[in-house]
Amino acid sequence: MKALAQLKMGMAICCLLAAAGCAQKKDLESAEKAPDFAVSGIAVLPVKPVADMDENVSPADEKILQDGSGVMTGLLKEALAGKAGIRFVSLEQARVMEGTDHTLEAARRIAAQQNGNAVLETTLSRYVERVGSEYGVKQPAAVTFAYKLYEVKEGRVLCHGRFDEQQQSLMENLLNLPKTQSRGLGWLTAEELARDGLKEKFAQCPYLEGK
Repeated sequence: MKALAQLKMGMAICCLLAAAGCAQKKDLESAEKAPDFAVSGIAVLPVKPVADMDENVSPADEKILQDGSGVMTGLLKEALAGKAGIRFVSLEQARVMEGTDHTLEAARRIAAQQNGNAVLETTLSRYVERVGSEYGVKQPAAVTFAYKLYEVKEGRVLCHGRFDEQQQSLMENLLNLPKTQSRGLGWLTAEELARDGLKEKFAQCPYLEGK
């Protein structure tokens, strides 16, 4: 019985490794797909905090999302630093897009101010900090964000993606094996989880992946 259990476990791990390899190959093929639109410059907006499904957000939760958005904006600058054509928009400039029914028109103005023809918008709807240490937690970090890259002439979406994860241990979910191999066995902070999420999602967009 013990040998049979070990055999089943070995087969399960092999299947997981094979699935991980296929997923990585698929992501690589997606990232290598040639862009079909000539981007002259990308205006990167600050991360905007939002609540999923228009839920009522308490002042404390709103403050957490606001602070998390600031962290995420910094991570955007880190992820895209050194990449040609990237222009970061200040919070004051981004407010041009708020409170208007003509968001595409506003996006065109912002893109024009930044000498570009595309805009990157990112929203943050969950930012839960780790409670505990790298090696033991009472509450794991959780992050949910979405991004959209679009050209401003007609509003066509060039790339988009959503990251939604609460970190789990390998024992809780064996499907985490590929991520555990890249992240290590420790528990991540919310900032580290968000950084990993941006790296994962931008790698699937030929306009944003790499540097």
